[in-house]
Amino acid sequence: MSYRKSLLIVIALLSLAICAACGSGGGDTSGDGSAAEFDEDPVQILQPNGVFTVDDVEAAGWKNSSELSPDTLPDAMSAWYGFYNQRDVEVRVYESHAFVLSSGVGPADEATGRGKPAPFAVGGISATRTSYTTYAIVGNLILLCEVKIEDCQGLLEDIR
Repeated sequence: MSYRKSLLIVIALLSLAICAACGSGGGDTSGDGSAAEFDEDPVQILQPNGVFTVDDVEAAGWKNSSELSPDTLPDAMSAWYGFYNQRDVEVRVYESHAFVLSSGVGPADEATGRGKPAPFAVGGISATRTSYTTYAIVGNLILLCEVKIEDCQGLLEDIR
């Protein structure tokens, strides 16, 4: 994929993120919990030119537990499950940052329930409840974090 196409994809995703952050302008502050909490938690994108391996994530302090099948993740080279600071962290490896943006963001959004109503917004347990609630992109990697991005922040910053 050319640099120009990659740049256009990044610009398009950033534009969508900005539009989502701005909201509809309705000004509803009822606090009923029906809006997705994720609008306030944008996806971090770090080191977009970096190409990393699972070994790089391990060197940053992540504890590898097992390899997962990447069969349901379009264009993913591999997927791994492990721990960081006593939290579950899944690492998805793609060939490049462009593949992360074009093929990895959708499955990561689905895995974390981003953009869907909060699990208990309507009452009872919702089908959107998942074990990961957020993720970040580091170069050619997607890291799914169990609870909040701050739990993975040190790991994200230490990947080199």
